[in-house]
Amino acid sequence: MDRFDLTGRVAIITGASRGIGQALALGLAEAGAKVVAASRTLDACQDLADQITAGGGEAMAVSLDVGQLDQHRRLLDATVDRFGRLDVLVNNAGVLRPHHTTRVTPEELDDILAVNLKGPLFLSQAALEHLAADGGGSIINIGALGAFQPMEGIGAYCAVKAAMANWTTTMAREWASRGVRVNLLVPGPVATDMILPRDPDARARFEQDVAKETIFGRLGVPDDLVGAAVFLASDASAFMSGRPVFVDGGMLR
Repeated sequence: MDRFDLTGRVAIITGASRGIGQALALGLAEAGAKVVAASRTLDACQDLADQITAGGGEAMAVSLDVGQLDQHRRLLDATVDRFGRLDVLVNNAGVLRPHHTTRVTPEELDDILAVNLKGPLFLSQAALEHLAADGGGSIINIGALGAFQPMEGIGAYCAVKAAMANWTTTMAREWASRGVRVNLLVPGPVATDMILPRDPDARARFEQDVAKETIFGRLGVPDDLVGAAVFLASDASAFMSGRPVFVDGGMLR
């Protein structure tokens, strides 16, 4: 349907080198968007951009550490220089740093705040003028189920994601007059390197235990989030802002 068509629009996806970010970049490109794949791992982003280009799309790769605020303007300038506009910003880059509360260090908390909160906030702030320039755009903040159902062992991550969820609503209210919508895409347990244990036995146990918490009896995969992202990026969600969309496998508690 035309309302889901992203042809002619330009989308930045942070943390695009792997996992959810990579899947969203491919999905938005398939829907017609020109994609800017950004992460600290430039080679992986370039491979992704080459894959999109080989499939008939348009894409470019940009090196970005979203926690380094002085890199934001370079990303936006490169995007507009190449494609002439910006319509969609997907704030996906994130770090987990799992620890129980008694073991959280100031350095780890600073890292989580820099990447998961300050980075998305100030990149969105810097992108606002471009998103508003052509009649409005869409910001998709990637949230976490732990922001709504705090989880043992990742308290700092959950707390910071809860702050981002709250700020999403404020951004939506303040920027609606500029034509910019801001929504939250909330994954449940998705099988990515960020959450899966490295040890094979521990990974198998983890997958089995967490799968029982969903009504589908499995973990998600990054592609499970693509449909919701296209919806939030497109005119299909034109009357929606400041709200979370849960793609969590039905983790009903």
